[in-house]
Amino acid sequence: MNKKNKGEFGYLNYKKKLNAIITAIALLVIIAIFATGLLIFKSRNNYMTLVATVLVLPWAKLVVAYFILIPHKVCPKDVYDRLEGCKGDITSIYDVVVSNSKKPLGICAMAVTDNTIAALSLDKNPDKALFEKSLKEFLKNDKLNANVTLYTDVDTFIKRAANLAANFESEDENKTDRMGYIKNGTLNMCL
Repeated sequence: MNKKNKGEFGYLNYKKKLNAIITAIALLVIIAIFATGLLIFKSRNNYMTLVATVLVLPWAKLVVAYFILIPHKVCPKDVYDRLEGCKGDITSIYDVVVSNSKKPLGICAMAVTDNTIAALSLDKNPDKALFEKSLKEFLKNDKLNANVTLYTDVDTFIKRAANLAANFESEDENKTDRMGYIKNGTLNMCL
């Protein structure tokens, strides 16, 4: 399993597998501690049981982190290829789950410029208004401002990304820097 960084193509699959492995190992450690206490003390009333019980809380947090990722769809290879083929000098983000105050939203891909974020979700009935509002507010906290639009149709999203790429002035260092700040701010909001 090759390590993937947040925002890279394949990150969501990597994160799902990693969380599953960590969760399983943590459960085995808890069971081993409990079983060791039973073998040594011949009773459940011992310090090993107490330690195993206390370790259930962090394990539950790992389980929740795993189950948050499960329902979200990964970016298909053809969408990745199409976006990479048309994006030019703009930057992109793939396979992330964006957190907010109500419910996490799975984002397949994003095209990011110095003032615009076009995002694609393949999840069933994503809350477009919630995503756009929460991402704008999050970026505002970093003193960044960007137009945010969530698409659910691949062709419309690819056309928008191609349009953004065609109109982006990559020679302008300020715009390129700002694009990087917006990308990093967006990744900070992602799980």
